[in-house]
Amino acid sequence: MKKVLIITYYWPPCGGAGVQRWLKISKHLSQFGWLPTIITTENGDYPFYDSSLLREVPKEMNVVRTKTPSFKNILSIFGYKEKQLPYGSLETKTNDAFSKRLIYYIRAQFVAPDARVIWNRYGLREAEKLIKENDFQAVITTGPPHSSHLIGLNLNKKYGITWLVDLRDPWTNIYYYQSAKRNFVIKAIDRYFENKVITKADAVITVSEHIAKSLKRRDIKVIHNAFDSIDYLPYNYKASNIFRIKFVGNLNASRKDEIIRFIMKLDKLCVIDNLNIEFSVIGEQEDFAKDLFTERIVIRNTGFLSHKNVIEECVNSELLLLLINRAEVNKGILTFKLFEYLGSQTKILGLGPTDGDAAKILRESNTGIMYDYHDLDGYTKYIKGVYESWTGNKLERNIQDLNKYSVSFTTEMIVKVLQSLSLS
Repeated sequence: MKKVLIITYYWPPCGGAGVQRWLKISKHLSQFGWLPTIITTENGDYPFYDSSLLREVPKEMNVVRTKTPSFKNILSIFGYKEKQLPYGSLETKTNDAFSKRLIYYIRAQFVAPDARVIWNRYGLREAEKLIKENDFQAVITTGPPHSSHLIGLNLNKKYGITWLVDLRDPWTNIYYYQSAKRNFVIKAIDRYFENKVITKADAVITVSEHIAKSLKRRDIKVIHNAFDSIDYLPYNYKASNIFRIKFVGNLNASRKDEIIRFIMKLDKLCVIDNLNIEFSVIGEQEDFAKDLFTERIVIRNTGFLSHKNVIEECVNSELLLLLINRAEVNKGILTFKLFEYLGSQTKILGLGPTDGDAAKILRESNTGIMYDYHDLDGYTKYIKGVYESWTGNKLERNIQDLNKYSVSFTTEMIVKVLQSLSLS
C-alpha cells in the first residue's frame, strides 16, 4: 500500500466546514490503496469545536499532533475575546470594540498569508521527521489556512517529494480580501507566496472551475467537495405542521445583512399569502434576530451544532437556503454546505450569481435553483411552489442519483491524480 502524508491545520476536534473535506477523504483513501498519515495541530485556533467528529477518525489512522503558539493567547494581552479571532472574514464596523478592530487591522495589514502561519515551523519539523522515517509517495497540503502550503513548498524543495496542493478556497482572490483594504506591500507578499506555491507544486487541485481559471496554471484539476452518504443513514425526513426553511452557516457582515433582507421579504410573503413558515439559522453563535421585528414568520436560531445534528436538521427541512457571499469574485464560491444540502435530499433555494459554479451544480443535479439577489419575484414564486406541494402532501425530495457529488467519487478522483504523479 502506498503512503501519503496529509498536512492540515484543521482536524477534529475542530468543527465547522474547514475540517470536513479531508476528514472524509482520508477515511476512504485506504480503499484505493493509499495509507494516509495526518499532521495537524494539538491546540490550534479553531473557529468551533465538535468532539463528535473524533469518532469519525479511524483508530488505525496515524494522526500526529504538534503543539503551536495559540494566536488567541498571544492576543489576550490586548483584551482579546475568543469570538473575535479573525476567521473567514476581515470585516469590522465602527461600533465594534477597539480590541477587535485592532486585531483585524493587524491581521489584514501585517500578516501573510494568514495568522495560522505561526504553526508552520512545528508542522514542518514533524513532517521532516516523518519523511526520514517513512517512504511516502506524496505529500498533500490543504488550505485555508494557505500558510500550510508553505510547509509543502519547503518539503518539496529540500527532499524532492511529490507534492499535491489542495485549494479549498481562493487565496489572494478570496472574497473578504476585497473589502479589507490591505496595504500594497502585504498584498504583494501574499501574491508572491501564492504564485510560488502554485508554480512549484507537482499538481494543484481546487473545488471550483472559477477558482481554477483565476490561477496562473493551466493544468489545475477541479475536484469538488462532497457529501458522505454514511452521515445520512440514521435520518429520514419527518414532516412537520410548519414549513421549515433553513440556512446552515455563520453570518459575517455581508451574509447577515442578506439574511435579514431575506427574512423581511419572506415575512411579507407570509402575511400576504397567509403562509405558515419557520426560518432557522443553523450555526450562528449570536442571536442576530433579537431586535428584528416580524409579523408572521417564526425565526429560530440554534447556535453551533455538531455535524451529525446539522445533518439531521438538513434532512428534516422542506427547503434549504444557500447564500453565496456578495463580492466581486463570488462565482467560484462553492461552500461545503452545498454538498451537505445535496446529501440531505431536500430542495435547495440559492441566492447568488446565476452563472456561478454553485448555480451550475444546482442545475446539473436538478436539486434546486439559483436566483439573483434582486430577483424577488423569482425566488418567492419558487418558495410558494414548494410550499403548495407541501400543503398538498406532494413535496418532492431529491432522490436522483448524486454519486458524482459523493466523497467516494471525490476520493477516487484524487487517487487518480496521485497515481498520475507517481507514474510521471
